[in-house]
Amino acid sequence: MSLTYSSWGRTRRPKNIAGPDGSAITLESAPTTSVTAGYRTENQRFLHIWMDADGANDSVIVYAFNYATAKWATLHAPVGVRNGAHTTFDLASVPVEIACSTTEKYIIVDIAGADRVAFVQAGSTDAVTLYAACSTF
Repeated sequence: MSLTYSSWGRTRRPKNIAGPDGSAITLESAPTTSVTAGYRTENQRFLHIWMDADGANDSVIVYAFNYATAKWATLHAPVGVRNGAHTTFDLASVPVEIACSTTEKYIIVDIAGADRVAFVQAGSTDAVTLYAACSTF
C-alpha cells in the first residue's frame, strides 16, 4: 500500500494555487461571501503574487478567509509604527491592494496561515493577468 499525500505540507518551493504551474488566477469583480470562493492555501505562510496589466487605472485587493470564523475580510499587511506610542493596529497596517501597472510586479505577502484567498479587481478598465502561489518558507 502506498501513501498519497493530499496536502502540500511544508513546501520547498511556491505551489500554484490555481492549479498546475502556469495557471492564472480568475479575478472576482466584487467581494464574496461563499466559503468555496477563492483559492485554498493549505495554511501556508507566504502568498507569492505575479501581476501585469495593460493599464494603470485599476487595482487588485486581496481577501482572506478563515474556516474558524467562516468569514471573508480584506487582508491587511503590517507597515510599521506611524504614531509612536499611540499606534493602533489600524494605523500600523494597510489593506493588501496592488495598483495595476504595465510593468510586471512580483510581491510576497505574509498570509500567516489564512485558509483561502481571493483577488478582487477594483475597477473594470484594465485587463489584468495574475498568478499566485503559496509557500511555507
